Amino acid sequence: MQNLKEWTYISLPWLAFALFFFIAFFFLAFFQDIDTTYISNDYLTGLFFNTVILSFGSAILSAFIAVPLAILVTFYKFPGHKFFSWALSLSIAFPAYVYAFIFVGIFEYASPVSEYLRQLGINLPSIKNIYGASLVMSMALFPYIFLLTKAQLSNVGLSIFKAAKSLGDNNLSAIKKVIIPSIKPVIFAGMALVIFETISDLGGVRTLNVETFTVGIYDAWFGYQSYFSAARLAGYLLIFVLFIIFISKYFGSKSDSTAPKTAEVFEKIELGIASKYLSTITCFLIFSFVFCMPFIQLILWHFDNSYFDLFEHLKLLLNSVTIGIFVALLTVFFAISLALSYKKTRYLKPMISISTSGYAIPGSVISAGLLISFDLIFNTAITLYGILGLILCLSLRFMTPAFNYISSSLANISKSSENALQTHPKNSYKAFINFYLPQIRPAILLGIMIVFIESIKEQPATLLLRPVGFDTLSTKVYNFTSEGQWVMASSPSLLLILLSLIFVYLINKNIDLSKHN
Repeated sequence: MQNLKEWTYISLPWLAFALFFFIAFFFLAFFQDIDTTYISNDYLTGLFFNTVILSFGSAILSAFIAVPLAILVTFYKFPGHKFFSWALSLSIAFPAYVYAFIFVGIFEYASPVSEYLRQLGINLPSIKNIYGASLVMSMALFPYIFLLTKAQLSNVGLSIFKAAKSLGDNNLSAIKKVIIPSIKPVIFAGMALVIFETISDLGGVRTLNVETFTVGIYDAWFGYQSYFSAARLAGYLLIFVLFIIFISKYFGSKSDSTAPKTAEVFEKIELGIASKYLSTITCFLIFSFVFCMPFIQLILWHFDNSYFDLFEHLKLLLNSVTIGIFVALLTVFFAISLALSYKKTRYLKPMISISTSGYAIPGSVISAGLLISFDLIFNTAITLYGILGLILCLSLRFMTPAFNYISSSLANISKSSENALQTHPKNSYKAFINFYLPQIRPAILLGIMIVFIESIKEQPATLLLRPVGFDTLSTKVYNFTSEGQWVMASSPSLLLILLSLIFVYLINKNIDLSKHN
């Protein structure tokens, strides 16, 4: 397509940067000497088992919470089903590291809740272990599976469900025999996202006293000043990530669901009186526990915080917003060029696929790779360039969602329209402004909002790559929680969550508008 030729040239700087990163990272991670006294076999084994058990445990628990809820709010009518259909996803605004210190603060031994329960003869077990961490992470991350499953059920699950019912299956039988098998690929995709988010977390697992590879990378870098050891740990973590990608794609390819979308209105199933109110109570209790309780606790801690400095917190907010805006605009700009290049050329497709796979790579891995490679090749620290290194790292990490949204939107453009465009003598930029932009504008806006919200929440990469003296809301939360100062951590956490909630609302509104267009 001649109209897309210039976009290929625009995408080349990003492809060169991504290629440089991956080649340099693998070389430095696996072909340099490391401190073997620090990275012992026992230490590696502990990191590996903690990472595997925590990530898979969180994913399995998340699926057990999310899938029944998604089926319930999609297929059944009960008091509050419309509210819970979106409200149950609100905990996605909580970064996992914020969730972790809230629940540790609520249920630690000296907390008012624990003291009250001990008076009733109930001793709460500590949640600062791998089992408690799995539960806390699953409550924070289950919306990833909930939203994906709900979207899939709304698109194709309704017609499959009606078909199964017409063959004589009752509701539970149709769900068990037809619906669950048809949405397995989506469930596995959501579980993969939960695993990626879990292994990327630093502040949460540290608060919950679980040592994972991300904790090891951070300790090697800042604690032991063993930079190549940090890169080696990041390399091992990347191998684990690639294995998860392979597993998720293997199971994701097993879909035998080919049900088409239907414009027919689906009447939700009326439940009996007992089941109706049991469903409402169940959704209400889960919503209260995963969103209302932690949110209220943050507010209470915030008003107990006698060290609150409005000017300092506004500065943290400004820093976070600045990072989010720069990363979102840079990422979406190159995502547009990569998506248009992917549509035009077949020779660059493998390289484009690699350069847009960063979401599966933890921020600690990318940041360690950038720090080491820039230091060795250019003999300079990337942090000397201010926030540039952080922006590049976050853009590489969050290119995936922006690219996927824009590519999907481009795929919906009819061939006849594009063929008609070829008959007009317009250059690439005029063709983009007049033809492509109006059709992919919702995807661009969605990509900007998703990248923004993910960037301001990112903690490990920000801690590793921020310039000296540059703090954001996420790094300030880490500084306080690493010292067990829950009350002082509440104010930056509350600002971060309120900012995230605004964008969660805008994202949902954008999705609803795109459905009606």
